[in-house]
Amino acid sequence: MAKIKQSETITENIFRDYYGATTFIEKSAISSGYGFVSKNGTNYDGYPDFFLDTGEYCFVVEAKAINHQEAEDEVQYYLINNKIRKDIVGIAISGQLKSDLKVTYYLKKLDDSKISEFSQKDTLLDLTNIRRQYIKSKYGEAVSTDALISVLKDLNKRFNNGNKIRDTDRSLFFSGLMIALKNVNFRSTYKNIQSPSKQEVARTQAKVLESHNLNKAILEAITTELDSKINNLSKEFSWKDKFSFIKNVDYSLEEYKKIICIIEEKIFYPFQNEEKQDILGRAYKIFLSRAGKVDNKNIILTPDHIKE
Repeated sequence: MAKIKQSETITENIFRDYYGATTFIEKSAISSGYGFVSKNGTNYDGYPDFFLDTGEYCFVVEAKAINHQEAEDEVQYYLINNKIRKDIVGIAISGQLKSDLKVTYYLKKLDDSKISEFSQKDTLLDLTNIRRQYIKSKYGEAVSTDALISVLKDLNKRFNNGNKIRDTDRSLFFSGLMIALKNVNFRSTYKNIQSPSKQEVARTQAKVLESHNLNKAILEAITTELDSKINNLSKEFSWKDKFSFIKNVDYSLEEYKKIICIIEEKIFYPFQNEEKQDILGRAYKIFLSRAGKVDNKNIILTPDHIKE
């Protein structure tokens, strides 16, 4: 029987067929702005076989005909040697048939020199499942109930610090930030939002808060997310008005971003795939139980046995 010629192109075609021909950018189309360096040790640019920037994080992919160790070595090289300011997921793939593929997934976190490996391997995962593995690898499993309660209690103290958030608004404020974090653009940009410039402040006689631009971005993200999910009748209601108190939140940018980061890393991501967890219900109970007089709350929560 004639020996079948082994070809890297065959491996690349398996990858293309699985994800679609236009999902990933190929080597020739990758921008030099990403700063990949040639693996040959020269001063020239070098590029992985495939690349994808999701906005939230990036992918680099190396495909080899059968030498999987070489694919792993090269994808790890590109994970480190670049100018990308985001987390990067690496995929090393080898094999000539779908049935004998070897696949390894890696994660290189921003500002971390270490590269971790996903537990899932030797099978191609769709982008949704890769994202689940990415979140699991970066943030770990969902935190325990006690740990969640501890985080929520800490947030309540931060909300109460300097009476920045009224006791009756804390639950809604937390809900608003959770909704805003569902917006990919907001998650990708909120840490880089700056306070209004001196020129912008000088244009108005009204007081301009340091957190003005961040408040605006939160409200826009909330509106975008809710407008795409609520039914037609509900669209008559202005959700932006419902959360309008957020435009007056007067945290320093550093503290404000810290609060959002705590929610993102300790609640939003770890519980993203835990659909049965009533995170908002737990948060409401903690915030309301530590608010002012019950008469001032004007909110009634459905008892647990009714929800069940």
